[in-house]
Amino acid sequence: KAFKIDDASDAIKELYGVKPPAAATGAGMMRRNTTFGRSALIARRLVERGVPFVEISMGGWDLHANTHDTLKNQNLPVLDQAMAALVQDLNDRGMLEDTAIVWMGDFGRTPRINARAGRDHWARCWSTFVAGGGMKGGQAVGATNEDGTGVATDPIKSEDLMASVLKGLGI
Repeated sequence: KAFKIDDASDAIKELYGVKPPAAATGAGMMRRNTTFGRSALIARRLVERGVPFVEISMGGWDLHANTHDTLKNQNLPVLDQAMAALVQDLNDRGMLEDTAIVWMGDFGRTPRINARAGRDHWARCWSTFVAGGGMKGGQAVGATNEDGTGVATDPIKSEDLMASVLKGLGI
């Protein structure tokens, strides 16, 4: 049943970007009915039914060319809507405190734009988004140096990040 999102309300589908608002028309309407939006909604429904670990993926981040246009017109509107919906929906249902959301990749992107208007792989530093799971919200930890080539303050190792998530969940 968790995978059959047809029974979700229209309001929830709109929140996640699975159904366009009734009043939305025309070419300017935000892209809707996205795989990532559906995946985020299904993830919430699985957690609600007691599934302890859910992973969803949004491919297409290996942007070696046309980074700015792809992010602006494709990836970021979809990601922003679905992630905001997931956090809001879990919070509204009283589930965010007991559910950890970790959004990250396996490496960052170069701070410099290449000849194809893209960014290449960069393992020296990258961002991670963590929410819920008993962790303190509303904070940014660490910073890069002025040109973004290295970590300047509060470096965090992957094992420390995961330890914080586990501790927040009481594990």
